[in-house]
Amino acid sequence: MTPNEWILANLDAVVALIFGVLFLLLIVFLIQSIRLRKVQKRYRMLMKGMQQGNLEEVLFTYSQDVTAMRESVRQVVAEQEKQAQELQISCGPIGVVRYNAFVGMGSDLSYSIAVLNRDGDGAVFTSIFGREESRSYAKPVQAGDSAYPLSDEEKQAISLALEKMK
Repeated sequence: MTPNEWILANLDAVVALIFGVLFLLLIVFLIQSIRLRKVQKRYRMLMKGMQQGNLEEVLFTYSQDVTAMRESVRQVVAEQEKQAQELQISCGPIGVVRYNAFVGMGSDLSYSIAVLNRDGDGAVFTSIFGREESRSYAKPVQAGDSAYPLSDEEKQAISLALEKMK
């Protein structure tokens, strides 16, 4: 029996086999079409608003943007750290005490001013006003205290400044 005779003898089976294969191919084609539509939909959403035509250019642009933003964030963090350090040494609360240094002078013309940073370091300035003269003093302050003797008013001014820090 020749191949042609065999095909003619089993024509019904051969046609059924061909239709079965075509049916399977049709199902595979439909499944792939559905998957392709989903991928195309995601691609269109990804490319929405983009001027570039292909995904490679978009990803390259995004990569450059991320690199630039990281550099910007690094600069902002460095600036913030610098400002935090400057804030630690900058003047913080100020304590002011006005008083009458001499009996019978009238007004509270003498004063002590404590200018401290967040660590309690700084200076206390005192001006004592008299009828004939006025004297000014400045004393360094470390951690809320001074190596120089402090008057009661200077101690009070330092205490006021330290209380404002809390």
